[in-house]
Amino acid sequence: MSRTAGTPAGDHDARPVSDNRSVSDDPVPDRLGADSRRPSTVATPVAPSGAGENHAAGNDAVNNPGQASTRGRPRPSPLPRHADAQNAPGGGDSGVLLVDDVGVGTRVREFVLSPPVLLTAAMTVLAGLLNRHRLALDLAGGRLLPVESLGQTWSSYLSSWHPVGGGSAAPAPAALAVLGILGLPVGSPAVAVSLLLLAALPLAALSAYRATRALPVSRERRALAAAGYAVLPPGIAGLVQGRLDVVVSYLLLPLVLAGVASVLRAGTPRRSASWPSTVAGTVLGLAVLGAFAPLAHLMVLTVVLVGFVVLPAPEVTTPRRAIGLFAVVLLPLGLLVPWPAVVVQRPAVLLHGVGAVVPEQVPSWLQVLALDPGGAGAAPWVGMVVLVAAAIALVLRPSRAMLPGLGLVLLGGVAVALLTRLPMRPLAGGDPRPGFTGGALLFVGCGLLWMVLLADRTARPTRRWSKAFGVTPWRGLATAGLVVLSVAAVALGASGPLTAGPPAGLPVLAPSLAAELDRAGTSVLVVGAPGEPVRLTRSRTARFGDDDIAPLRATGSRLERVAAALRGGQPGETSAAIANVAAIGVQFVVLPTAAQGVRALAAAGPLARSAPRTTDGRPVLRVVRPIPGAELLGPALAEQARSGAAPPVEPGVSGVLAPAQPPRVAVRVAPGAEGRLLVVAANDEPGWQASVDGRPVPVVRGWGHQVAIPVQGRPAEVRVARSEVPRTVLVLLQSALLLLVLVTALPSRHGVN
Repeated sequence: MSRTAGTPAGDHDARPVSDNRSVSDDPVPDRLGADSRRPSTVATPVAPSGAGENHAAGNDAVNNPGQASTRGRPRPSPLPRHADAQNAPGGGDSGVLLVDDVGVGTRVREFVLSPPVLLTAAMTVLAGLLNRHRLALDLAGGRLLPVESLGQTWSSYLSSWHPVGGGSAAPAPAALAVLGILGLPVGSPAVAVSLLLLAALPLAALSAYRATRALPVSRERRALAAAGYAVLPPGIAGLVQGRLDVVVSYLLLPLVLAGVASVLRAGTPRRSASWPSTVAGTVLGLAVLGAFAPLAHLMVLTVVLVGFVVLPAPEVTTPRRAIGLFAVVLLPLGLLVPWPAVVVQRPAVLLHGVGAVVPEQVPSWLQVLALDPGGAGAAPWVGMVVLVAAAIALVLRPSRAMLPGLGLVLLGGVAVALLTRLPMRPLAGGDPRPGFTGGALLFVGCGLLWMVLLADRTARPTRRWSKAFGVTPWRGLATAGLVVLSVAAVALGASGPLTAGPPAGLPVLAPSLAAELDRAGTSVLVVGAPGEPVRLTRSRTARFGDDDIAPLRATGSRLERVAAALRGGQPGETSAAIANVAAIGVQFVVLPTAAQGVRALAAAGPLARSAPRTTDGRPVLRVVRPIPGAELLGPALAEQARSGAAPPVEPGVSGVLAPAQPPRVAVRVAPGAEGRLLVVAANDEPGWQASVDGRPVPVVRGWGHQVAIPVQGRPAEVRVARSEVPRTVLVLLQSALLLLVLVTALPSRHGVN
């Protein structure tokens, strides 16, 4: 194999050897982001031409104009450069070619020392140091509630009714479908989420590196900018705080923004075949982003619309740009339906994203300037390094290419202001609180790094005092900034609520109680501190996605009144609260403090008993007579239930228990008195259907909010269910659309250049 001094003749990209431009330390990378060194080819030596031949060639070019384009065109020479020719054997014989022996070892060394490999290795080591206390496959904590098994995750997403808050027909978050897909290769969504969190740093770095492949900068600069993005304080804070919405934005945002830029450019003639796959890939990334972080989705759509209006493009690409615009805007919504409807109806989802409800804090403007969203994992003032670097680049090396980055900074700043100035009540309940600014600050970080990366290094300094900076090695400055950010990430990232095993702050029932809860199919009520949400779940404690299922508005108010009565411990109010939760199938009640547990147990009387505490020491009350699925009431109690009164607190006044698992209830009723009522332990909302002996009957309301069916005195078979047909049809349509987008996203053979 030989490496020649030139390139094969006829290559339109070749330059003559006589080009005396200075060799920069920032060579332009090739379009595929590969090594700028071309593969070695076998070259045939060309006999040198004398002066006479050159003169003859010039005369031919004058006398034969038709041949001037071929003979007069500068062609690359296979001859070595002057310095090499002088050292060549034979006293500077210009006909001798230099031959390099490129073996396997050389190629392996070049691969190992390439910027992407070094970037991945460095970020992997950094991720291991940052996660040194959480190297496990069952991570949870902070906003990340424990993730269910693969089958349970898909069941929760596909079901049209969810046993949360006493029952809700609200759509499940689309994030469950994403976790279900990620869990297929490894057999568990929990394992997939843990691997994603542990590998977040190298994945984010590679995402940023891949996103910059079309920029006219060297691979070394791209790698340094990608490393800077990977250690940005918002991403590290979102990781250690268990904010899966921020982590997904952290991983996908560079690729999605790069895809949006490619869609708006509408492709070049050489890359026209790959343009559909670019659009489809951008649609997929934007859909995943919207499933976890709707606000980031909305911000990217803002970039798309503004870029479509502002970015100039030839008229021939206008139809293609319009098609790309509609695809990027509409197809992600189609893949996420009906989740976008929840976002529109409940703007709190737009503000808080997907995840458990946790206390939030408003960062100061100094923290915002330092890219510090607040909380664990973010060091104060460290992020100011990125802001200072961008400011220096803007002052000393201004360029029109910096304008998109400046736009991202402004967009992120507006989002930060809205998040801090518009507190909202979370979807699961609790006091109004601001949104976490980490996702918006990632936009700011992307914009600042864009400005640093595309600083015009060919411009002359505009002031004398800036000449010193012009000759300062940029690699040294960039490396120093990376060291500062990396040290802060490792020092503060090891702490935080994200842990292996049972997360702090989440009550975990004793194994015997958890087994009994799963076996009986009853519910558990977890009462938090004042201002925190009240969680009511069936057969288990809270899991990922439960806080993102919208309860009925009346349900939230009712559960908060029950929680206030249980925390207060007043005899009459506590017993009424216990009777209310028993009617909807609650078997265990978890209270915040031991003192509140003692008061509630004394006030409940015969309706509750003590049970083993949770793993974090919270008191647990066992409800004596919970309704597992349904209860058949006699005429007197039926009249009381239909009037909207509260369930009775006297232990002897009750109906006949009917074990069942809502939303499907099938009960055979024995003959009895007229005017009986079957009350189901589920909230009444549109969509319930009932039949008696196969004949449809109307659904009424019992105890003010539960599903109830009138039953006559004769024996009958009563069935209660909810129709799954609309949900099934919607899932089939989504699956077909997803398959179409996936097939389109596959790169075509003609689209690779």
